This record gives sequence, C-alpha cells and structure tokens, in this order.
Amino acid sequence: MPFKLIVDVFSGRPNPEIELDSAAASKLLKRLPLASLKKADERTTNPFPSVLGYRGLILKQTGRINKNLPMRIHYAHDTIYVNDKAAKAEGGLESFVFDNFRSLKGIKDIPDFRKDFERMMKQYFDKRELYIDNYRKWIPEILDDYHFPVRPVCPCAPAADLAAWNTDPGITSSNNCYNYGTNYRSDTYGQPGQAAGQKWNDLSACNVPANNISAKMGAIADGLVDKPNQDNKCITPGHVVALVNKPNSDYHWYRKGSNGKWSHKMGGTPATILDNSGNPITDPRTCDRGAYVNFCTFMQVRHGHFKVEGLFD
Repeated sequence: MPFKLIVDVFSGRPNPEIELDSAAASKLLKRLPLASLKKADERTTNPFPSVLGYRGLILKQTGRINKNLPMRIHYAHDTIYVNDKAAKAEGGLESFVFDNFRSLKGIKDIPDFRKDFERMMKQYFDKRELYIDNYRKWIPEILDDYHFPVRPVCPCAPAADLAAWNTDPGITSSNNCYNYGTNYRSDTYGQPGQAAGQKWNDLSACNVPANNISAKMGAIADGLVDKPNQDNKCITPGHVVALVNKPNSDYHWYRKGSNGKWSHKMGGTPATILDNSGNPITDPRTCDRGAYVNFCTFMQVRHGHFKVEGLFD
C-alpha cells in the first residue's frame, strides 16, 4: 500500500513529495477520519483552501491500488477533503513533514525550503479564519455573474467555468495555473516554454539574466504575447492573463473572464474566483497574492495560436 505524501505549496511547478512505505502510510491513514467523510456543505464545512502558498498535505496512492481507500486525500489543518466529501480532522499532521524533511524530493535546497515552509504555514494559519469568513460572504451568491454574465465585458474571454475544472478529480489534480490561465487542458502540469523546447529554468524574478529563461520568456515561446501596458483591460482576439512570481520559488497565472473579473487555479487544486483573503479579484496587481509579490506582466492568449505541454505531478 505505497503512498506519496505531497506538500501542496506550489502553483506552477510540481510540488515536493515524500515516498511512503506501507508502514508509514498506515500510520498516517490511522490519523485521518475517513469513516466520517460526508458530502461537504458550504454552510458548515470549512471551504477548501484555494490560496497561494501552503494549502495542506496530499496523500496519493501509487503502485498497486487499494480500492477500499481513496485515490487522493487532501488534508488541510483541521479538515480532510476527498472529492466532494469532507470531515473534521485533528491538527498537526505537518509534524510528519518536519520529521522527514531529508526525504523530500523535488527540492534542491532543503534548509531554505524548510524556512520557507514555516513561513507559508504561518501565513496560512494567520489568514485561515479571514478566508473562511469572506468565502461564506461571497460564495455562492456571485457565481452566476462569473458563469453567465448578463452583459459580458470581455466577449472573447472564457467564463470562469469552475465546474469544468473542479468536478472531475482527474482534471483538477492534473492541470495547474498555466493550464487554467490559458484555458488549455493538457492533463499535465503545464510548464511555460516546454511545448516550444524552451522551458523556464530561472524563477528568481520576472526578468532574469541573459541566457536564462524566465516563466514569461517560456510563455512567449509557447505563443503568448507580452502586453505590459494592458492595464487590466480586455483584449481581442483571445483573452488576457496575468503572470506573478514568488522570488526564487514559483510562478502563478490569473485569467480575466467574460465578466471582466479574474479567476485562477493553484496547482492541482480547484479553480477559484477569490484571492488569499477570500475576496473577488478585480485586479491581479492589487489582490492578496500572499508571497507572490512580483507582478510580472499582462499577456495575451490568442486562441488557437499557442500550445501548452507539461509534467505529470
């Protein structure tokens, strides 16, 4: 019964993970209230933390599948989520990650990442109650305006269409912010530049030294058009996206919808119309982006004139 323990912290690049043997997996599973799972209720269940930064831990089955257990379990502080079900859980499972940091795969500098992980956890816990309060204030009342705007402001742009990205667990977990931003399902973690053979290799900032490739440069190679002076306005043909950067760590994309407002998708988690404080996003330059402090640029996605390829998470 092997599992992967995925530390859900990145939006664009694949998350770090720990391979668990059967004994370690069983020990963790015993701490999760799987028998208490029931259909989530927006009025009482804590909403899934669709935020930039730390979002919890994911237990994912690998190898021979145990059909009596979920394929994927998302633990977020005090709640577990399995597809459309949820249950209250004990806190503190992050201690397992701290006890096994040396086993993390996908991270070059373990000591630096540990410090960053501690900061991300603090930001998550500090904002959690605010996010929940604002989520319940806005959801689901404003969703119709995103899915079926009475007067489309950006008629060429795709609607948020959260159901298309969030209903099927396979689609949700296999596509990231770049896929959602460009509205291009590759069912892999889309990586700027990979389709063009010029995948990013430097996430230190929005603009990087000569001979290095930033996420922006990779996206241009894929066919996106840099529009730094777009100033949050609609565009034709196609639609507008926005690129932000967490220095030396990750990148993230937002997309402007047909109603003129923005939505986004953090890694393999559900797409959302809210920022890190749980508020609707009217401008990605000013919304709460957590540690993704660098606003890089607006870009144009010309439908049918670009390609996205990615990595399997």
